[in-house]
Amino acid sequence: MSTEVAVADATTTARFQASLEAEQAAERDLLSSLVKSILVALPISIAIFLFMMAIAISDKVEWFVWISIGVGLGVIGALLLGSLAGATLNAHKLDDVDRVTYGLAPDHDAH
Repeated sequence: MSTEVAVADATTTARFQASLEAEQAAERDLLSSLVKSILVALPISIAIFLFMMAIAISDKVEWFVWISIGVGLGVIGALLLGSLAGATLNAHKLDDVDRVTYGLAPDHDAH
């Protein structure tokens, strides 16, 4: 066993800080994209589920029941599909940060 301690030099620390800042910027961009995509998906999803509930059960139950179910399912659908869309649209930014972190050039032509 060695008693020597490895100390990071200034260039390693600077590279780590730059990598950390780039990753945090990409994560903030991902969060804003998630919020935007959920807000875009919300009225669309609510409209689709309201239409489906109107067709399926509007003649069998009171109006407030099928509207409540349609809006509730629309909100759940918007959260799920909006999150998926937002993450999918920004996955390449996180990959670019990883490429730079490992010393590779980002591949902008693949998008």
